[in-house]
Amino acid sequence: MVKISAAGRNNKKMIKFAFIMRGVPGSGKSTTAQYLAGDIGIVHAVDDFHTDKNGHFWWDDDCAKERYQQNFEAFMRSCQKGYPIVVCDNINVSRDEYQKYVECAVEYGYITSSVILSKPDAVEAARRNKHDVTIDQIEDMYDRWED
Repeated sequence: MVKISAAGRNNKKMIKFAFIMRGVPGSGKSTTAQYLAGDIGIVHAVDDFHTDKNGHFWWDDDCAKERYQQNFEAFMRSCQKGYPIVVCDNINVSRDEYQKYVECAVEYGYITSSVILSKPDAVEAARRNKHDVTIDQIEDMYDRWED
């Protein structure tokens, strides 16, 4: 096991990692993102922009594009600040959705990795996700999936 120092001790250059999560709701993205961030990283999830001050989740299609942009800008600010681990916790179905996160992280000197979660069948993903995403919606995400 390799231990990464958050402080970059011994005057060594700190290694920075960016993880770009990919998977349908119910695939384990958020759990894995939190694990990867650990105590020294930061997770950026678009879901956080769809949560009210009391912690209740609500999805609003009318402002989804704006929320995804807000999430990307927050990710970019974390890269600019040099957090040792930065994680994007979005579905990231298409290349366009995740590639901009990769490019941003590389620009700020991060080692990047796209983390593609296993693909549970739509029934299982609908059962496991915490945002009431339906089987039909998950099947649509699988239909649009780009490697």
